[in-house]
Amino acid sequence: MNFLIIILSLISFIVYKIYQKLRVPKGLENVPTISSTGFIIELLNKAGPDKRWEKMKDLVEKEGIGKFWFNGEWMVMITDLGLVKDIITKSDLYPKIPLEESFPGSLIAQYYGTNVVMSNGDVWRRHRRITNPSFRSLPVHVFVESVMKLLDVMEKVDNEPIEIKNFMHSLTLDVLGRAAFGFDFNNLEDPKNVYVTTYNEVLKELGNPLYFVIPFLSYLPRPEALKKMTKLNNLYDGLVEKKRQSMKSGELDEKINNNSADLLEHMISACNDPENPTLTNDELRYNLAIFMLAGHDTTANSLTTILYLLAIHKDAQKKVRDEILRVLGDNLMPSMEQHKELKYMNMVINENLRLYPPIAQLSVRKNVQDVKFDDHIIPAQTPLFLSVYGIHHSSKNWENPEEFIPERFENEKHDHFAWLGFGGGSRACLGNNFSLIEQRITLCALLRKYEVSLPADSIHKDKLQIEPDNSGTMGPYPIPLIFKRRTE
Repeated sequence: MNFLIIILSLISFIVYKIYQKLRVPKGLENVPTISSTGFIIELLNKAGPDKRWEKMKDLVEKEGIGKFWFNGEWMVMITDLGLVKDIITKSDLYPKIPLEESFPGSLIAQYYGTNVVMSNGDVWRRHRRITNPSFRSLPVHVFVESVMKLLDVMEKVDNEPIEIKNFMHSLTLDVLGRAAFGFDFNNLEDPKNVYVTTYNEVLKELGNPLYFVIPFLSYLPRPEALKKMTKLNNLYDGLVEKKRQSMKSGELDEKINNNSADLLEHMISACNDPENPTLTNDELRYNLAIFMLAGHDTTANSLTTILYLLAIHKDAQKKVRDEILRVLGDNLMPSMEQHKELKYMNMVINENLRLYPPIAQLSVRKNVQDVKFDDHIIPAQTPLFLSVYGIHHSSKNWENPEEFIPERFENEKHDHFAWLGFGGGSRACLGNNFSLIEQRITLCALLRKYEVSLPADSIHKDKLQIEPDNSGTMGPYPIPLIFKRRTE
């Protein structure tokens, strides 16, 4: 009898805990509910952010928010610009949720750790103080040299389809490797070298949707994945140690003084300030890992989608090319002053980032106190999910949001928080200028030399097909494009 009572009590306790988890918090009862089952099915079916948005946009646009149950708790998706502004501009009231809290014990939490993107408060300010100066002096010559190498590699093909996504990823990885920590991946000439292969394998492991849908799987051993991650981490650790040794020899100070230092060298130099807290070797590695993702995948995907847009909008391609020829004259690459003169190109870049934001949603945050929104009260500690893709494609925020209209950025008439291509507020992307300069230099070189078009049998002929964004960045499936040498 006592045994039966124990079993019934245990069952009752489990049922009660499940009820507590599934019960909609007070204040969110009337918030539109997004199908959690549908959301999970979309993830497992490897649907991109565009397909997920299509399924939920009518429901979320109604009030600018929607709730869904995921990872054991109720979360709120937000596209309302008033609430978006509040969250982005008040980072202390809406701190980011650390990866270790969202996915405890996971490989993704181990790999990215505590870095400048995922930290809060004084910890974030310490990371920001070290990393921010690194982006003030960019080695533009590295961008130019890498793009020239890209042109040499592409020289072998003319008027035939080239799978451009791989080329853009090779280009941006080579640029980031040299500019961020003085390491040449040589991905353009050797795309299957061990470092690149290991990096891609690690990202694939981190982006496995099963570990997001069933978080407890993270507690199971993953020896092969851990081996790959350790191999990549050893590369980062070796680079950090090498830079620290160069500081002791005085070589690093010399590079800082002659403006030839890379981002990691600037960070290690900033860590040498006796008046301020520094970053540990582990923290430097975590920041290198997040820079690799944010500074490589994002720009590569943006370059891929902008070339696709110009391939299907030949009038816009001609306008960008005419502007390049007019502004640059006989110069192959734009000077720093000429970057600002490429006004139409910049509008195209902004419109591309609106249509295909490289980050489909910002890091999940939580509110430290109850928040009143219209007729709802969002309880404190609710995970808040800012959908960049949804904000950019909402008909409440943009007129004809699915259409490619670069001119909408001519006079910047849109709400400031309706465009989050690089995030916003004090937590905006540190590398936005890095990415924009790289995009402009690449476009100037390619469009001056080639006319770009989409093959008639392309899977993207009716609409861009977007891959799932489980690794953290959003991009299309491979896109073969035809690059025909210009004769003018």
